[in-house]
Amino acid sequence: MNKKYKPPKDPQKDRAMKLLARVEQRRSEINIRWGEDRFADLLDPDLCARYLQMRNKFKEAKNKTNYFNVEQMSEGMLRAYDKCEQNVRSRGHKELNGEIWAFTYKDIRFLVVKDRAFYAKAVAMAKKENCMDSVWHIEELLKLIPKESFVFTDVIKSTFPGAEVKPTTEEDIEEVGPISPFLG
Repeated sequence: MNKKYKPPKDPQKDRAMKLLARVEQRRSEINIRWGEDRFADLLDPDLCARYLQMRNKFKEAKNKTNYFNVEQMSEGMLRAYDKCEQNVRSRGHKELNGEIWAFTYKDIRFLVVKDRAFYAKAVAMAKKENCMDSVWHIEELLKLIPKESFVFTDVIKSTFPGAEVKPTTEEDIEEVGPISPFLG
């Protein structure tokens, strides 16, 4: 009777992997609640610097095989998330609610409002966060897309589910040539 070889269990690796999963779950919750790029901007400046330093150390450690270090960094990251979220709340910032989205594009932070009823709240949030020129209603963004591009993009996305719109580089234009309704 031949049995398949099973490597011995590594309890430290198992604990480290479970902690990594908890950190990822917590990060996801915070991104939904506060906005991925917005969260650090809402922190007290000193705490923000320490948070970013911890996050960088964590990112470096999580891809290594020193599971003791991964455990330590994961536990530290969970404590950091708790402390930082407490700081953001104590500073009076409001959570996103699904009607207001936050994201950063080319170093500009945006708040996009899905429902006009939440526009005033988004403006107040932006004012408190010093990013007044970046509040948009989703309809304003859609008006910027020429109808031909919208129809073209919709067909591509329908044909190739999961396809993403990405900026065209100068290199792309040189290789393929312009393919834009803006160019007539």
